[in-house]
Amino acid sequence: MEIISRDELKELIDTKAKYTLIDVREKEELAYGMIPTAQNIPLHELEYAFELVSEDFQKKYGFPKPRKEDVVIFYCRTGGRSAMATAFAKAQGFVHAKNYAGSVYDWATIDAHVRIY
Repeated sequence: MEIISRDELKELIDTKAKYTLIDVREKEELAYGMIPTAQNIPLHELEYAFELVSEDFQKKYGFPKPRKEDVVIFYCRTGGRSAMATAFAKAQGFVHAKNYAGSVYDWATIDAHVRIY
């Protein structure tokens, strides 16, 4: 499984590179903060979400459906759920799926808007 570090993710965000960052935590967990540019698809919805046609995906989640050749990065609280999401995406053919294993807990050490819980 391909892992992305906090510094690599921060560089992508800072340089406005092309990627999709997906937070797979539950909606109620988002009150603790999200990483800049992230979109939310709870882990239990991921399979359903990726089965949607692009138009329906956009309507439901509010951002374009990633293509299988896109860089898609998953994170959660501490990396467990994002590892599952990354493995699922890889199995679905997302060749550039990556896991931010440090997840929001690691990100909180550099971003005061994300609280450690």
